[in-house]
Amino acid sequence: MAEASGDFVDVLFSFLSLPLGTITRLQSEGKFPHSQPFEIGCINNLYRSVKGLNPDVFWNKICKDMLISPRNPLEASCQKLKVKVDDTLPTKYFMCHSCSRNKDLLVVLVSTFDGARCHCGKLMKKETELLVEEPKEEENGVFVKGDAMFLIFDDLRVIRSSPGNSVQPLLKHRYKDLSKMDRVVVDLGVNEIFNILKQALTSKSPLSDAFIENKESKPSYTFSPYTGPSHLKDNFEIKVIVSKSQNKVLFAEANADFIDFLVSFLTTPLGSILNLMNAKLSLGSIDNLYTSVKKLNPSWFTESSNKSLLNPRVAPQFGCKSNNLNASQDTPKYWYGTGAVKDNMGRIMISKRKDMVQDPKEVKLFEPRCCDGARELAVGFMKRPCLFVVRDDLQVIPITTTSSILYLQQLENIQLNDLEEHLVEIRKSHEVIKIHNSLLTACSFAAIILVQENLIHINGFS
Repeated sequence: MAEASGDFVDVLFSFLSLPLGTITRLQSEGKFPHSQPFEIGCINNLYRSVKGLNPDVFWNKICKDMLISPRNPLEASCQKLKVKVDDTLPTKYFMCHSCSRNKDLLVVLVSTFDGARCHCGKLMKKETELLVEEPKEEENGVFVKGDAMFLIFDDLRVIRSSPGNSVQPLLKHRYKDLSKMDRVVVDLGVNEIFNILKQALTSKSPLSDAFIENKESKPSYTFSPYTGPSHLKDNFEIKVIVSKSQNKVLFAEANADFIDFLVSFLTTPLGSILNLMNAKLSLGSIDNLYTSVKKLNPSWFTESSNKSLLNPRVAPQFGCKSNNLNASQDTPKYWYGTGAVKDNMGRIMISKRKDMVQDPKEVKLFEPRCCDGARELAVGFMKRPCLFVVRDDLQVIPITTTSSILYLQQLENIQLNDLEEHLVEIRKSHEVIKIHNSLLTACSFAAIILVQENLIHINGFS
């Protein structure tokens, strides 16, 4: 086991705030040092597929950027960590230079995405500072109390450090002579933290695998169908093309609604997925980290940070309506006016608090998935109408009337009379949870839609 202060435990718990798209991006960019690329279910293929899609299939370029670089829902807290895992650029705020100075406008937009176009037609390029309230006193820790000491076991279970808590694991492993235990001090930097994150997602003994040289790592992630409660709502229907001779799913056809539903998992943080799965993800040791947050006494956390870690939810504006379990955090209200403090007096600034600016005027947050940014939440990320093929390895391919024939020609050793078409009904909510689990633990789309008997209703195919 390891013993460490709250600073290290803060970093461990921050893993729960990472969206799946961020974890996959960090791996694809070689952030995990001294390790071979590792695949986590189908999510790597889904990420690479989205990254390779032509921007024309999205509502705009911003939509694609939102999926391959999703925003951390606990960004403000994670920026305070001693070692930062998420290197996504901090949120910036942009306004239209003309509209921000027009006092007669009823609606003025502020965007958290660079390059957005204002409803007046001009680009929103004027970067505006967010005015935040200064903390009254120096904060003690990020998620847990910084001066507290914790025990971290090899499987990433975290408990409060005390002599009594230290005894039980030693007895469990039949240690009798404390003089034979070695004490090793480890300096942790970015590389070491990334190594722990990788092992947390793939191993049942992440600390040993990260710190003991020449220890053979045994990957541990298993596919297990979700059998929790069902909350039936609307349904999806997709067309599945099957090879009769191979008894194999070749690909599925789906519209933009289902693709939105699928790619929205990239914006979902680990903590929210574990919340949906009741901490039974069967993925490395990450379940134990989540359960530790659940079991630790709330008094060891800063304010209500334990609740935010147990269900971070998706960052504001990054949710998807077609995935009703991919709910965004509430979009905050913003006000803009001139700064009232000596250091920013006279400057136009925005704030989440009306009383922090002079002559405050409410501004509307730009919605990146609408053509003018001023309407309510748009539907998903993909343009309508559009048809897609989802391959067995979860590659997503937009299909047109010309490319569909070429796609069939690319299927090796397939005869047309060997193909069979089936309609698959996917019931939302309950099946969303199943697919969350399958994306991370199954190795093919066929496993996602076929292995779980309760997921589909196909006549004549088994």
